[in-house]
Amino acid sequence: MSDPASGQGPNASFELNVRPAAEVAQEIMRSGDDLHVDPAAPPEPMLEAAVSRWRVAKSLERLRAQVNAAFPNRSTASDGTIGDIRHQSRESDHNPWIVDAGIGVVTALDVTHDPAHGCDAGKLAEAIRASRDDRVKYIISNRRIANSQPVGAAAAWAWRTYTGSNPHNHHCHISVKSDKAAYDDVKDWDIRPRPDLESAGGEAGVTPSDLFAAALDSLPGNADRPIFERLIDAQDEIARLLASYATSERPVRAEEDEEAARPSFDTLKAGYEELWASCRIRPERADSVAWHRAKLLQNKPRYEQVSAATGAPWWFIGIVHALEASFNFQGHLHNGDPLRARTVNVPANRPPRWNPPNDWLSSAIDAITFEGFAGQSDWSIARTLYRFEGYNGFSYRTKGINSPYLWSFSTHYTRGKFVRDHVYDENAVSAQCGAAVMLKSLQLAGETLA
Repeated sequence: MSDPASGQGPNASFELNVRPAAEVAQEIMRSGDDLHVDPAAPPEPMLEAAVSRWRVAKSLERLRAQVNAAFPNRSTASDGTIGDIRHQSRESDHNPWIVDAGIGVVTALDVTHDPAHGCDAGKLAEAIRASRDDRVKYIISNRRIANSQPVGAAAAWAWRTYTGSNPHNHHCHISVKSDKAAYDDVKDWDIRPRPDLESAGGEAGVTPSDLFAAALDSLPGNADRPIFERLIDAQDEIARLLASYATSERPVRAEEDEEAARPSFDTLKAGYEELWASCRIRPERADSVAWHRAKLLQNKPRYEQVSAATGAPWWFIGIVHALEASFNFQGHLHNGDPLRARTVNVPANRPPRWNPPNDWLSSAIDAITFEGFAGQSDWSIARTLYRFEGYNGFSYRTKGINSPYLWSFSTHYTRGKFVRDHVYDENAVSAQCGAAVMLKSLQLAGETLA
């Protein structure tokens, strides 16, 4: 039975449940659905007595209305709000466990995956995650979960593998926070698609992160094998995945052409100094920036080995490693390509002699030397920022924005990104922490950058 007032499907909800039980039963989520419990969240209080009246959080009603308006022909077969009896037996945001003026409030919404009619649940989940909406508690989509707060070693908003019995590939799940200011905030949601997250050769809406999360679930290691063998096999597989991830996620080089001739350092020096002085880390990105700083410091001894051979500061080497190779020591510092062969991507065929050796240190020394950073004496902030921008390219200047390679996650960057070679999207948003932001974070933590 559909709701004639809203045009929703059989699993949709009225704002207030006052209908006969037979009608309400048609709105309850299918019992085959997973319980949508966030494994990182503390147990939520259960209602002492059954709530006879309930409604959906107004923020989620607004989200559903926007999705319906954007995709009027979408299927609602896997839409869901209030949970079935299985949900009621344990903690779940599909239960009306919050009571507002005597009425239970459901703080979870499922949206059906129907790419044939434009509603790609994976892209919707990613758009909401990327927007960092302060109403969100957590999101589940296609074997991944992201919390708006840090969970263990995972930064806030980072995708993690979801191990629940339902892979959530038929719908995405959005839970909102339990305070009324969040769950009943009816401001518009940012559900714009992110062109830079289009599929790289897989299903529509499946990002490289989706594929890697699924692969991690299938790492070798049957329970009857010795733990040592399983760990070694897992280590090898993770190294391979990291190399593949770095290759797919590293920044597209903003190549210089007749429109973006390389400017001289002298013409940019004052601008760099002004941007550096006024750079502020975005509060919603602080946890991720802190994680990057921790990884740089953790790997500092290895970067210092490259520094000793080239003269480039350890932190410069580390930041290039973060951006170009995703902190993977099984990939070339040049661009993250696997160490098992010379580089394939730009710069290709590096190092020129590579069999032997085949170690990360030799490759890293070649990368720093090849780019002209070895033996340099001026590592002032302005000169360092010029080298970072030159590494990726100056073409962002022709687009009228600060390069995300430097300023992503800071107040100096909002959106705009090269998503493929020579293809710029003004609405795409960089998901990487910028070089200048990592450098600023180290300085704020008391690290000497001289």
